[in-house]
Amino acid sequence: MNEILALRRNALRIALGVVLLSTLVSPLGRELFCGDETKYSEVIREMRATGAWFLPPLEGVPFTHKPPLHFWMVGGLTYLFGTYSIWSFVLPSLIAFGLLIWLMQKIAGPVAAYVCATSLLVWGSAQTARMDVSFTLLITFAIWRITKRSFTDAGIALGIATLIKGPMAPVIAILFFALECWRQRRVPRGNYVPGVLAMIAIPLLWFIPAMSLGGGAYTHEVLQKQLAGRAIGAWVHQSPPWYYLLHSPGYLFPWFAALVAALIARWREERIAINWILAVLIPYSLMSSKLDVYMMALIPPVAIIVANAVDRTRLANLITLAVLLLAAIAGPFITIKDAPPLTSIFVVLGVASAIALVLSVVGSRLSTTDNRQPITSLIALGLVPIVLLVFVAITQMPLVNDLATDRPLIAALEKQHVPGNDMALYFCPHLWAHDMPRDLEHVHYGPPQGTPTLIATARAHTNDIAPQLAGYHVVDSVKMIGKWFDVYRR
Repeated sequence: MNEILALRRNALRIALGVVLLSTLVSPLGRELFCGDETKYSEVIREMRATGAWFLPPLEGVPFTHKPPLHFWMVGGLTYLFGTYSIWSFVLPSLIAFGLLIWLMQKIAGPVAAYVCATSLLVWGSAQTARMDVSFTLLITFAIWRITKRSFTDAGIALGIATLIKGPMAPVIAILFFALECWRQRRVPRGNYVPGVLAMIAIPLLWFIPAMSLGGGAYTHEVLQKQLAGRAIGAWVHQSPPWYYLLHSPGYLFPWFAALVAALIARWREERIAINWILAVLIPYSLMSSKLDVYMMALIPPVAIIVANAVDRTRLANLITLAVLLLAAIAGPFITIKDAPPLTSIFVVLGVASAIALVLSVVGSRLSTTDNRQPITSLIALGLVPIVLLVFVAITQMPLVNDLATDRPLIAALEKQHVPGNDMALYFCPHLWAHDMPRDLEHVHYGPPQGTPTLIATARAHTNDIAPQLAGYHVVDSVKMIGKWFDVYRR
């Protein structure tokens, strides 16, 4: 019996270690996905080729959509692992993930750390070339230090976060501080000056010289289009302000039901965490452009709320596991056009959900006899989706690469035996694969200039360049990321 109790005491720690190790599986076999990841790879290639580290370029002009710190980190790693190693691109997120889980344990204990680590938005992003996990880490640290009145630490973290992803970091922190002042009906005493100066000065140490080097066009692009344009666009919604509320079951998976149960039980005691959630939710809801990944910054307070009410979430966890089991049972009877066979995936989901349900019920009964926190259902629920995704990463990664990366397009271009500098790619993703022919680094992106031998274009945008396609004929067509791309040749 003592051995069983010791195992239960260490179960959460063991499960957290398994979750951390699981993030290393997909990078062993995957390529960069089309979209931001391949775009960032092009930024890194051009940054290294031109030496333009201070203003990382994309397609020959400074890239204004993101500050440079993330690209500096990835670029530095390419000197260790190479430009065509996935590890150069994912290590910043993997390291940030480990630090975030360590920080969550320090702030709110191992249960909060586990909930944060197994939130699929965080866990999945930890294996990407994006900067969202690093951004979330720094915001979490900053808000924690604000609650401790360590404003200098918070200001430094916010300044660095701004250099990683932009000014939403100070916006979130300032709104959180304002909500806390309103809740407490006072402004906390403290030395704010060093923190405010650090928050402003750190990004300006880069941005002021960047404006000088980039010139008027660069400054206009950053200030008017990327900053002011987005702020003004906040009132012209592509998606409604309640978009994130409607999508919360998705980006909070698998902890949405647990959060609802925890809030019902303890909403009065969780005002700080609720203000943290609101500080993320409100400004992003007012922006016209909405992506679920923006909500990653509110996962840490969600994890804290769930952890503080873990004894009230057992039923919610069991319901979520039951829904997953029902989805596994119903899955084989649902047909999806052009979808590959998914039987094995539903089998793994069904078996994992059934085992988790049994363990949760048994563990819940044991918890009433030894007066321990009922964390069995929490551990089980966190592991089920990750077990499924690790199975997919191990067994289905070639298929995932064909569906989500530009390997099909690279193969189609390679078959034509045309020099890269004689190719034009229009509305195509930037090219990256670990074994990509290096000559394809020299393709031209954008509308065709002159009469290149080969033109590849997204089929949906063929009419945009119809005049340039006169005299060309289709030699290949590929489907990737759910879209068709045609390869034309003179």
